[in-house]
Amino acid sequence: MKIALIAKKGGVGKTTLCVLLHEAIKQTGQTVAVRDYDAQGSASKALARIEGTKELPGSKPDVLLIDTPPSLTLPATAAAVLDAEIILIPTSPSPLDIWEADEAARFAQEKNPNAAIRIVVNRTKTGTLLTDAARESLSGTASQILPATLADRQSYQHVLLGGWGALDAKAQKELFQFTIAVTSLRA
Repeated sequence: MKIALIAKKGGVGKTTLCVLLHEAIKQTGQTVAVRDYDAQGSASKALARIEGTKELPGSKPDVLLIDTPPSLTLPATAAAVLDAEIILIPTSPSPLDIWEADEAARFAQEKNPNAAIRIVVNRTKTGTLLTDAARESLSGTASQILPATLADRQSYQHVLLGGWGALDAKAQKELFQFTIAVTSLRA
């Protein structure tokens, strides 16, 4: 299974989600690797710190996660979209990010109409106006919304330094539920 994470803009959590999925999938006993197309190489840097797995030539992991640059115009993003079976488009509940997520969804549908494309609401805060309004704001977007969300938790950032062990029990449970929602999209 190949899962691409794309976004038109930076700062919405693509790389963090990529590393979180890597760690959660690894916990299930499946083989997982990351292809880091982003010139910043943030996913590669995080994987090096947590003894994660980057894609190696000729390898065939059960799950390949593809982290892309924050752009829809670069060839790497188009290549990731064409190669993926599942395309995740992270967004925060902010209207600015939601508008950009809709553009990314339209881009993904145009390039790869056979992929399962989902907008992922990330960094939610229970009881806030933006989080409460996010689903309504996304109702007119070009893609379905993944039913699972991820809260704004500090421990998710800690994973970039310490891997799975940096997560508290609540974060692990939420991340497993999120991972199940993502991996159940496979065709």
